[in-house]
Amino acid sequence: MTTQRAGYTMTLMDAEFHETMMRQALELGAVADKEGDMGVGSVIVRDGRIVGRGRNRIHTGDPLTHAETDAIADACKTLGTDDLSGSTLYTTMEPCPMCAGALLNVKIGHWVLGGRFRAVGRSIGKYSVETFAEFVGADIKFTTGILQEDCQALRSRYFARK
Repeated sequence: MTTQRAGYTMTLMDAEFHETMMRQALELGAVADKEGDMGVGSVIVRDGRIVGRGRNRIHTGDPLTHAETDAIADACKTLGTDDLSGSTLYTTMEPCPMCAGALLNVKIGHWVLGGRFRAVGRSIGKYSVETFAEFVGADIKFTTGILQEDCQALRSRYFARK
């Protein structure tokens, strides 16, 4: 488990909370998997409570409904705003470029990731959330490796079925 941001030290309490929230995202990913979609789930947390939940729903015919965008829509509705500053995203898979742009647009500054594209044998060229942040000059805190094996296994089931 790693966190990238100068001057930040993760405590045991942080790690336990991260795992608890990632398990919530994994549950949503499992629903997507049962629906025949790629098993990716996301939750958005503000002030210690979940304010947005989402899962991949690409199978519904809307290729833009990824777990992160679904969670963003839910959080915006819950909070009555499109400014999600002070919120944290927990997602079972590294956000794609589209989702990364959406997260930046709503000002979510801390992204907690389970799986990574390269670790599951998939890549989008030189893309990673870190290269995205560098490219756009965004100050995003990343925490990676939270329940990584569970997250990657869930997503990989989709490709095993194909």
